[in-house]
Formats: sequence, structure tokens, C-alpha cells
Amino acid sequence: MKFLQLIILTFFTSFIFSQSNTEVFLFDLETNNSKIELKNGKNISNNEGYDNQPSFIDDRYIAFASTRNGQTDIAKYDTRYSGRIWVNFTEGGEYSPLRIPNKNEVSAVRLDKDGKQRLYSYSLSNGQSTELINDLVVAYYTWYNDNTIVSAVIEGNELNLYVSNLNDGTNTKYALKVGRSFHKIPNSDLISFVSKEKENQWQIKSFNPKTGTIKVIANTLDNIEDICWLDSKTILSGKDNNLYKLRLQRDNDWKKIADLSTNDITKITRLSVNTTATKLLIAGDIGVETPSTTNEPADEPNQGSNDTDETTTVVNETQSAEIVQKHIEPFNTRNIDAFANAFDTDVTVNRFPNEKMYSGRNTLKENYKQFFKNNKKSNVKVLNRMTFKNMVIDEELVTLNNRTIRQVTIYETDAEDINSMTFVRNSNTTSNPEAIVNKQLEVYNQRDIDGFVKTYSSDIKLYMFPNTLNSEGHEALRKGYASFFERVPDLNAEIVNRIVLGNKVIDKEKVTINGQTFYAIAIYEVKDGLISKVTFIQ
Repeated sequence: MKFLQLIILTFFTSFIFSQSNTEVFLFDLETNNSKIELKNGKNISNNEGYDNQPSFIDDRYIAFASTRNGQTDIAKYDTRYSGRIWVNFTEGGEYSPLRIPNKNEVSAVRLDKDGKQRLYSYSLSNGQSTELINDLVVAYYTWYNDNTIVSAVIEGNELNLYVSNLNDGTNTKYALKVGRSFHKIPNSDLISFVSKEKENQWQIKSFNPKTGTIKVIANTLDNIEDICWLDSKTILSGKDNNLYKLRLQRDNDWKKIADLSTNDITKITRLSVNTTATKLLIAGDIGVETPSTTNEPADEPNQGSNDTDETTTVVNETQSAEIVQKHIEPFNTRNIDAFANAFDTDVTVNRFPNEKMYSGRNTLKENYKQFFKNNKKSNVKVLNRMTFKNMVIDEELVTLNNRTIRQVTIYETDAEDINSMTFVRNSNTTSNPEAIVNKQLEVYNQRDIDGFVKTYSSDIKLYMFPNTLNSEGHEALRKGYASFFERVPDLNAEIVNRIVLGNKVIDKEKVTINGQTFYAIAIYEVKDGLISKVTFIQ
């Protein structure tokens, strides 16, 4: 038995603990489809030894494995105050901490001193741990939902993919020879994993835990198994000190987007993106590169590619407005080909906030052919235009035959065309929504937390566009803004542009915070004289 435990310990160590000195970095992430930019990189572990496997607990807190007193435990990092606390106090070492859905707990792989290795849950309140899966040696994993785990299980000298149902205690094997990278694919019911069945070319595959269906998504970088999803179509991966991206159905190969050697990162080992795709965690080896590395050209996969480095491509607000404008005249002249060609081949068309109507240029073209057939006269006039980064929000007056409609459309562009189009419909209201929004702005600038909270309904919900819930209720609102008001004496917001549509007020705001200027768009929805929902674009 001791010999078996030693084998397990040695095998697991070869997978997880080979890095000599790794650190965890947090970056601001700015994306506009054609450009992905990392800013304000910060070493948040700053600890001698092993610091790795970071993940977002939520938009404020981060968990990662970190060395303490000669063993590895779960660290919880507060991005607001740049502070770190320890979650657990066990004798074993913990690795790969992840938030358990719908619970105030994290899970982690524990390796005890006697060689026993199991997956445990840990309370974020008191660190109390509970074994989750009794009879599998889990090495890597992700949560499908709050009672289903998809994992890589050690069997002999291989990692094999299992699905564990915590409700009925069943464990089912679905694939052989998998890697360590498991991720929920955004806006889907699928999990991605890395398959190593083909030794000369590892593959990223999708897996449906409900049906067992497995499909190939793309090839990995050469011998690289660590990835993360920026959105449902964009994958990030790292090789040595370089970060790459792959846009599905658009990029023919991985494209370099950043060189992280300026952050002293020599080898990227883990990646994680927050739910709003505004923050990126990178774990990597640090140190000075050897002369043989620095004298060689940057390692680019598939040397035959002539693609240029996309970090030079920038889409500013003026360009985005010009791209959106390209579809206006063809709509009014009913030139269906020119109209459709203003949109990306994979364009998505939605009703606000994120009710998908359809996707694809061909589908859009067929729908508008029928639209023009049903409406002998059609015209659109832009009454007001709001721009922010690669987003354009148009207040439009649409004339159909003898009927006039006022609506708002939110466009998202890349460097060439429109990627998404979201319609915001007019809605009836019995009051002026601007009154309470103006009051909210007034008390915000006064940093009056009581007055600020009173402008919102008791069940207020704050979202990041299109529909990611960040905060709900008065208590969370007060908690989030009270300390912020205290720490920003020069706080001031002013309206740069405004659109009012029914019960909605859409403001482009210029905000001063501790001497710095920021811009954002807020979509306020008013019900019964109070703000009931806010959707931020920032």
C-alpha cells in the first residue's frame, strides 16, 4: 500500500509541481474583437516558491495555490485592497482551487502526507473541509454545475476524463489520455478539454456531460495544454513568454497578441478570465531568460503563416461609427447585398439584453429579403449616436410604410464589420425616467450613500453588458459603493450623451476618480419611479 501511495504521489508531482518558482499575475483585459490588449500587470502572489492555478471566485476575490511554511495551501486575494488571507489550515497540500457554483465554498485537490489524494470542498467562512469524491484520484477538474464535476483522473500512467454526479455518487468514464485544462465554454452547456490521444497533435475538444457527445474544436499550440475562453468563440493560450489567441471560424491559426517578458514571465503555465472578460489571471515561471533563448527569434507556431501581429490593429470610436454607418444607406436603398456585407459572417442579432434572434450573415440576408418584401417602404434615420470603444449605440427613427417607430440599436464591431446587433425596443411608461436618474447622479456626485441607495428599487440588479449579473439588492449596492465613496474625494460624473427610450435612460458618462478620467455607458431601467436595473458597458 505504501508503494502504491508513493507511485501516486510521484505521478501527481510530475503533473503539478514541476515549476521551481511560479507567480500569479493579474492583468486588465481590453478587447474589441480584432484587438486584445493586456494592461496594468501586477504580481499578486509575490511569494517565494510555488504560486499557481489561479481562478476567480468572483469579480473581487481570487483563489490560487500558494506555498506557506513549506506546504501549498489555498490563498484568497482581495483585488479591492490588494490583501491575501488563507482559506484552509490542513496538514495536506491543496491545489487547483475553484469556486463551487451557488455556494460559499471552494474546492481543491488535496495531497495528504501519507500520499492520499482526493478532491475536497472548503468553506470560505471557516475553512472546514469535506471530501467530495471518495474513490477517484482526481488530478484536475472543473464544475459543470453545483453537483456535477468533470475531471482528469489518474489511472496507471494516464489521465482519463470522468463525470462525477455528487447527488447519486456515480462516476462515469468518457475519454482517455486527456490533459489538465478543463473549462466551461461560455454561453453553452459544454466543457472543453485537451485530448492527447494523437501524440503528434493535441486537440481542444468539447464535451457535453449530459449526452456524452465529444467534438473537435481546434488544435492546441505545439505541446501546450493550458487554455482559457475569452468568450464563446475566442480561446487564449500561452507558450513560453508569449500569449496567443484563436478566434474560431475566423483565425486559421493561433496568433500572438502579447509578449510577457516585460513582466519577467518566462513560461506561461495557467490562464483564467473573469466572467466579464475584463480581467486575466496568468500563472507563470519567472526569472531571467538564458542567452540562448534571448538570442533566438520569438517562437511562432506554424512558421509558414504570413499573418501579422494583431497587437497593431486598433479600432477606435470613429472607425466603429464608420463601420456601422456602412449599412445605413444600403438599408434605405434596399440594396440587400451591400447591406448584408456590412455584417460579419458570424453576426449575431439579439433583443436586449441577450435574447438571441438568429446568427449568421446568410440568415440575416434571408430575413431582410423577406422584411423588404413585406414592407414596400422602409427608411432609417439616426437621431443620436453614442460611441464607446468598439460599441455604437444609435437612436433610430424607422419608417415602415406609413408607420414610424423609434428604437435604439446597439452595435459591436471589429476592424472590418458589425459583429453583433442588439435591438432595444420602446416601452410604455407613465412617468419621466430622467427625473430619478438625474437625482441618482446628483447624490452620486455628493457621495451621499443613503440618498444614492434610495434612488434604486429594493431588488435592484446591476449587470455588465449584455446580461452578467454583478450585484443584487440594496445591501449589496450599499456595500459596494459605501467604501468607494469614502475613498474617492474628487468623485464626479457628468453626462456626455443621453438617449431616452420609454422607461430606459442610456447615458454615456465621464467619471473622475482620484484624478483619473474614465468613460462608461449605463443603461438605466426605471420602474415605479425607481431605478430597477442598470446595465453597464465599460
